Amino acid sequence: MEDVQPMIVNVGAVSTADGSALVRLGGTCVVCGIKAELATPDVTEPDEGYLVANIHLAALSSSSFRSGPPSEEAQSLSQWLHDVCKKSNMMDMKQFCVITGKLCWVLYADITCLNYDGSLPQASLAALVAALRNLRLPTITICEETQRVTPSPLRNMLVRLLCSPAAVSFALSKDGKMTCCPSGEEEQLSSGLLTIVSCDGRRLCDVTKLGGVAVSLPAMRQCYEKALSYTNDIRRVVGQASSCT
Repeated sequence: MEDVQPMIVNVGAVSTADGSALVRLGGTCVVCGIKAELATPDVTEPDEGYLVANIHLAALSSSSFRSGPPSEEAQSLSQWLHDVCKKSNMMDMKQFCVITGKLCWVLYADITCLNYDGSLPQASLAALVAALRNLRLPTITICEETQRVTPSPLRNMLVRLLCSPAAVSFALSKDGKMTCCPSGEEEQLSSGLLTIVSCDGRRLCDVTKLGGVAVSLPAMRQCYEKALSYTNDIRRVVGQASSCT
């Protein structure tokens, strides 16, 4: 497997969002903007807030995408992001509870692909984590007599992340070749796609494989070790970008 392309992360890219980040990986560019709103918590988790992540594949980003309702690929990627956030226990959602059973913060994360050239899951997850690190929430004051909720005009409450999941994508070929961080053309020519997500350290969070080509155990181990090495680099780049704000 060859050397991977470097990832570039810029946080605070969207001034109208409560938290945002722009990620470039090769020819792929995605931006994530997060808006925080107060809402009623889910009845099954009355003391927790929640995160809603949606991916938009802009028609101008690639000739493969079409305008209109979210495509099957966009919905699949959005669900994948949701699953990764759940499996990794990235955040303690109780930190977003304002009044148990009555009020909580809901984080709407909109991830838009500005230019597509492969490795979209990898870039999208990095943009989401970087945007969450950039997110600032207002302090909430609750009047004991009237129960009136008043947000502070200043947004200075940071979101606590328990870990920083990071993904690495691979394109698989029938002859056993594995391409790390594949381009759009390399993905189209491949027989299958593999995405490995790890959390801090060597903890494996998720493995997603698309396509029918078989992967041998030695090849899977090779991908796993490559992913662990590169996800550490991704976390370092995201952390450095976040510390500059």
